[in-house]
Amino acid sequence: MAEAEQQEFDQGVERVEQLLTALRIPLVAIDGWEADDVIGTLADQVTAKGWEAVIVSGDKDLYQLIRPGVVILNPGRSGPGAVDPIWVDGTNAEVRLGVPPSQVIDYLAMVGDSADNIPGVKGIGEKGAAELLRTYGDLETILAHADEVKNKRYREGLQQHADAARLSRTLATIQRNVPVTLALDAWKRHAPDNEALAKLYAELEFTSLLRQVGTAKTLADNMPLEVTGAGTPDPAAAAATRDPRPATTGAAPAVTVVDDPAALAALVQRLRQAPLVAFDTETSSLRPHSAELIGLSLAASPTEVWYLPFGHRPPGGALAAPAPVQNLPPITDRACAPLADLLRDPAVPKAAHNLKYDHQVLRRAGIEVAGATYDSMLASFCLDAGRRSHAIDVLSLEHLAVPMKGYEDVAGKGKAQIPFAEVPVLAAAAYCGHDSATVLALHAFFAPRLAAEKADRLLAELEMPLVPVLVDMEWEGIRIDVPLFARLANELGRDLQTLEGKIAVSAGASVNLNSPKQLGTLLFEKLQLPILKKTKTGASTDAEVLEQLAEMGHEVPKLILEYRELQKLKSTYVDLLPVEVHPVTGRIHTSFHQTGAATGRLSSSDPNLQNIPIRTPRGAAIRRGFIPRGGAHFVVADYSQIELRLLAHFSEDESFIEAFRAGRDIHRETAALIFGVAEEQVTGEQRARAKTINFGTIYGQGPFALSKQLGITQDEAKAFIEAYFARFPGVRGYLDRMVQQARELGYVETLSGRRRYIPEIKDKSFNIRSFGERIATNSPLQGSAADLIKRGMILLHAALAAERLQAKILLQVHDELVLEAPLDEVDRVSALVKHTMESAATLRVPLVVSVGVGDNWLDAKH
Repeated sequence: MAEAEQQEFDQGVERVEQLLTALRIPLVAIDGWEADDVIGTLADQVTAKGWEAVIVSGDKDLYQLIRPGVVILNPGRSGPGAVDPIWVDGTNAEVRLGVPPSQVIDYLAMVGDSADNIPGVKGIGEKGAAELLRTYGDLETILAHADEVKNKRYREGLQQHADAARLSRTLATIQRNVPVTLALDAWKRHAPDNEALAKLYAELEFTSLLRQVGTAKTLADNMPLEVTGAGTPDPAAAAATRDPRPATTGAAPAVTVVDDPAALAALVQRLRQAPLVAFDTETSSLRPHSAELIGLSLAASPTEVWYLPFGHRPPGGALAAPAPVQNLPPITDRACAPLADLLRDPAVPKAAHNLKYDHQVLRRAGIEVAGATYDSMLASFCLDAGRRSHAIDVLSLEHLAVPMKGYEDVAGKGKAQIPFAEVPVLAAAAYCGHDSATVLALHAFFAPRLAAEKADRLLAELEMPLVPVLVDMEWEGIRIDVPLFARLANELGRDLQTLEGKIAVSAGASVNLNSPKQLGTLLFEKLQLPILKKTKTGASTDAEVLEQLAEMGHEVPKLILEYRELQKLKSTYVDLLPVEVHPVTGRIHTSFHQTGAATGRLSSSDPNLQNIPIRTPRGAAIRRGFIPRGGAHFVVADYSQIELRLLAHFSEDESFIEAFRAGRDIHRETAALIFGVAEEQVTGEQRARAKTINFGTIYGQGPFALSKQLGITQDEAKAFIEAYFARFPGVRGYLDRMVQQARELGYVETLSGRRRYIPEIKDKSFNIRSFGERIATNSPLQGSAADLIKRGMILLHAALAAERLQAKILLQVHDELVLEAPLDEVDRVSALVKHTMESAATLRVPLVVSVGVGDNWLDAKH
């Protein structure tokens, strides 16, 4: 094992030990002995006492220990391709390997195991080993009769590798003489150390496991509930007796259910006195355009919360129920005017978690929220963009030490799950109210940290102003040409059938191309192609393997890659997008996520509209299927070479800066400098190579990656990189500065001050440390590009409103914006977009925006 790999392994073992210690699961380790040997020895000691030993493992090596008194519990696995746990004893042990426990050692001696450095016999796989053992009984007999084996591959393997087989047998044998003593009393399991577990789970970002810590008793279970109806006490008077100071942990909020319109005025009066009002909606759908408002919670402080039911109904929609459900009238009803006025009032600061969703839900209900100034999800993102989850329950547990109920806790799960409208009002109030209370508790917790890390400006000046822009974009949606997509689906279907036929003819057999197992059998057994990578279930048939096999000149892997590409286009876009068209608006409404990438870039889902390919004719045809409404055109604008311009700005390299200021072709300029020729003599191939090097620099490409991408030797790639840095010394200096800053401060920053924390840069593992160095060099560039497009969107959204134009921003795809503009506004909008985006920041080089116009997304690309 290489030194770097050994470091990674040791670090992983250390983490496992920390987790087991926190779980209070006893550890048994004997220096100089492997775990399998310790298990085998202890199993013997157990059976010697007349007890049954149960070994919990899915490791096939341990099957050799199965005998009367020793069984294995294979725990199976969850997720895709789930396998149920199974008890394995002498009656069913042969099912998995094809040999009984008594032959497992000899079986492993021939098959080998690369993970355990057992060489095995070349040319003999699992089927061959089982077949030979059925015929001859044991390894020595097989070796003695090797000359008689009919299969040439098996015969030659046994003849040439007899010594390797015997060595493998020794290595595969579990030793049962380890100096360890059975001590069951000392090894009893105790209750986990939940505090230590929570800390470890948070550090490792094991979100699902973190949620499980302490869920037996949640704060929501203990939230006092009051019901305010006709004639009940004034909620404002009741609130006056409570401590109004913000609490970051501790006291459970009292949730008051308000279902009488007469109580709203007093409630609103109290809320208007609060420095910040938090709100949360409960709905019938996660899609805002289809979501009915079921309930709304409002919090004046972390301990003062109200729940307002609007759409609850009896379970199962029964006409009569033991306790009738009382709702407030629709939120736009005159009886709810005080509440509606509060939500619409820009002078009342408001907060939420994932505000963008709640904003759209209330817009659909007829209320345009104003004054929203804080989002606890975005606050968390501004503090640590690299963490995996910004979910409110995870943040509450990690930062406030307060567990929260999940949706399934109140609505049930699976087939037993009920619509939220049928969740009892008191349970809904506790659940929803806890969200609003937690928003304010997190606000109190995050505020000093945002200020200390100078992330408060990032939140206030970039991420929060972007929310209403994204709200309008998602609300507007985009139109597609449904008949065109139907034609594409038919064409791709025919092409896939044709490819299936070609593959069957070329391979000499027809298999299920979506089955990795059948593909593996076809490629590596029937066609005898080399196995390049193994997985737990056999030889890998992933894209990387198929690409390598295709590069070797094999036709079938090349055709399979083409088949997979077309299949992905069909299933991910051509078939899916028409289904995503909303039945009322007739448009597709994607969701944009501000917290989707550590660099700060927006991501898109439901459906994802940011990864639609354009470089292939099929991918381009999909973009042609996006069309504007009647009487309008698309205006598409994108930043030209934004990351390279940012590299010039940050590096202050004179050659780079001068090239951009003069408006020259940066890739041709780079090629001329690297290859030592005049710009007019640069060939197309040289320019393409320079372009690869330019962008490879941003992503920290080394000689190995560059050689693979350009199809050259590593020495040639190394020479290119050295020549590049010799010509652009400022770039080398920038890269070194960023790595040094990350080591000293623990983070790097973007133009807007967004920090990317890089703990990997101090890791013991060379590979992880190198990964951290690449993050340090490219994050300021990618993150600054994300900041710029966000700033441009905010400015453009405001400019369109100020000019009273009807044009709308519809999509953001990395450095590109797609707008829909009425025909008579196209020229004004094009000029406005270009000016606004180019004015989003002042750099050492000019920002350049290209603008195109067309009647579909593809043709609008300039």
